[in-house]
Amino acid sequence: MNTLQITTSFKKEIWEFEKTLLWVPIIIAALLLIAPIAQFLLLEDYQHMRIMDSLSELQHATSSEHLNKGFQAGIIGLFLPFVVVALVLQLHYFTSCLFDERRDLSAYFWRSMPVSDAQTVIIKMLHGAFVIPAIFMLAATMTLVIILILAFIACTVLSLGYDIALWGLWGSADILTSVAAVWINIIPYALWLFPVFSWLMLSSMFSNKAPLLWAVLPVAVILLIEAFIVEYFNLSHGVISQALLDYLDVSLRVSHSSIREANSLGFVVTKALFGKIEFGASILGCGLLYLTYLLRAKRS
Repeated sequence: MNTLQITTSFKKEIWEFEKTLLWVPIIIAALLLIAPIAQFLLLEDYQHMRIMDSLSELQHATSSEHLNKGFQAGIIGLFLPFVVVALVLQLHYFTSCLFDERRDLSAYFWRSMPVSDAQTVIIKMLHGAFVIPAIFMLAATMTLVIILILAFIACTVLSLGYDIALWGLWGSADILTSVAAVWINIIPYALWLFPVFSWLMLSSMFSNKAPLLWAVLPVAVILLIEAFIVEYFNLSHGVISQALLDYLDVSLRVSHSSIREANSLGFVVTKALFGKIEFGASILGCGLLYLTYLLRAKRS
């Protein structure tokens, strides 16, 4: 395994989904930028006056801590649509990456190249788990840069034309730390969903038709059987269903005290995501990924 092989493998994955990875983030960014501008232009005169009064009061704000927390929440809100869409594309990618190459027979070509099955499986896992969300988060970061440029222009106009100085707010916004805190969440996010991604890849490799159905059907059958057993024996709850609910529960409990201690909402989310990672689930994910490799190595 050399650097050229790894780089070429990642490029191949990007080329296969080039249009999706390019245009979907651009469309999301365009909507997030155009929608508030269009809404502002459609406001009535009295609504513009209310906004100007609010900005005039905001320039006298003294609580930098609340302003910083509000800015951090705004950054997370900006990144959230990109992350959600990236998750949908990740699920689609993992259920189709190994199935499509067998359906269009491109697997025969790639297997003739000096790239091992293990390397191919690992590259696809890394691409889906890290590269796809990184592309969307890069688009979110560029959208934030454009918003900051527009905010700088707005502050200049307000300062020169309306005598409203909002420059002090820039000092309250710890921009680099807030963005870095959001970016670092890629690691625990990928580790948390690693078992799910591995199961989807195994379904993609195993199924001959409808990989998404093969990914959902076995889990649904197991849950239905367990629900029947729980109902028949009058048990309190199912073991498997409860374990899945606890593991996939996305309601990260973030307290005000933890935010105050970490001084960053993004780092608190990072800590909560790391808390969702379980050793047994990670071992299960490794086993599923190994089964995916075995199937790819043995199937012609």
